[in-house]
Amino acid sequence: MKYLRSWAGALSASAALFCPAYAADAIVKAVPAPTAEPAWTSVFDIETRYISWEGTRGSPTGFTAGTPGRGSQFYSPFALQVAGQPNADVKVEFTARGGWVDARQSSAGGLTGSLQTTTDTTLSGTVTYLALPGVQPFFSLNTNLPTGSRVLGPTQIATRMDPDLVEVAGYGEGFNIGPTFGANVGLSENTLMTLSVGYTHRGQFDRDSVIGVGFANSRMQPGDATSFNVQLTHQAGPWTLVGGATYVWNGATRLDGVFITQPGALFALNGSAAYAWNARHRSTLAASWSTQQLNLTFDPTIPANVLEPLNSNSDTARLAFDHGYQIDETWTLGGNASWFRRNANAYRPTDGAFTPAKTKWSVGGSLKAQVARNVSVTLKGERFWVHEHDKPDVVIPGFGAIPDTGIPRLNYTGWIIALGGTVAF
Repeated sequence: MKYLRSWAGALSASAALFCPAYAADAIVKAVPAPTAEPAWTSVFDIETRYISWEGTRGSPTGFTAGTPGRGSQFYSPFALQVAGQPNADVKVEFTARGGWVDARQSSAGGLTGSLQTTTDTTLSGTVTYLALPGVQPFFSLNTNLPTGSRVLGPTQIATRMDPDLVEVAGYGEGFNIGPTFGANVGLSENTLMTLSVGYTHRGQFDRDSVIGVGFANSRMQPGDATSFNVQLTHQAGPWTLVGGATYVWNGATRLDGVFITQPGALFALNGSAAYAWNARHRSTLAASWSTQQLNLTFDPTIPANVLEPLNSNSDTARLAFDHGYQIDETWTLGGNASWFRRNANAYRPTDGAFTPAKTKWSVGGSLKAQVARNVSVTLKGERFWVHEHDKPDVVIPGFGAIPDTGIPRLNYTGWIIALGGTVAF
């Protein structure tokens, strides 16, 4: 189908797998396959983001009852994508991503520290075969290079903050490599289905002790992961509809060679609806939901690996709305709002910490300037509010509740300011 071939020129298979909403912006009008000399294009993106938050306590909330809490991150991610067709039947894409972060926390109770570091670097490549009628198989290989900081000093550990408050919660892990096989299938002139299966091998790495300051470094062995993904994209007049489902099976995580947990299987749904009111106005509503099954943990009293009695994972739900208004050929104005809910405290085995249950709202806007045919600059601003749920005292079977280990309801507010640019060449 010629429509399927036209999508191959705009839709990155790897981006569709890890960011399903990407497909909504990738649909273009059907055009004949190019017959001219195959061309290569490159796109470089860079953005500088400043995130600042303050609230009732520092992060992690269980560390201290001191008040108030305050933290910030100066984060600058960048990406370079190169794409082209060596011949009419094959499309090749390469992407490199990295970044730099300056993180700080100055909260009461001893949670004070700062860190300046590069983040891990990710490299990916995708090859898509275009010659089969109605089907475009692809192969993608993604790697994580350990260029970030994994072992933090006694004060630097305070910069590992709640991932729902800041952009970067951890600054590095091991060498990961993940192949993905899939296919884009044209169901009609206006409907595309993407099917894929991926496997990620997560390498071992050293980090500062998960037990606490003063102990020897921990050797983390995260479990491998296998993922299955299906996505449908449909265009009908001014509407662009996207829906997808993901299933992830996780392997066992070990600490210093000892089994500590095997995270439960994750199931996630996502969808979005975009409507072009006219040539200048476009609105998008996106939603996602995820749930995770019980973890497998070690019970020393048996001793054996058993399913945990209560789920230490969380269900999450998110709604996001944004509207874009193209003022003229140079300026585009945007507005956005979102709602997010995490229903339970979710344990992160590689951090040895919990992400607290919470509800988060945000509202913001953006201004984009197309300063040249191939250069754009975007300014964004966002305000967010977070309400963390209360948490009862920790209960140890056979011993009862531990006094003063519970956490009351907490409140946070914050700002995100970002300036970014895109150059195509």
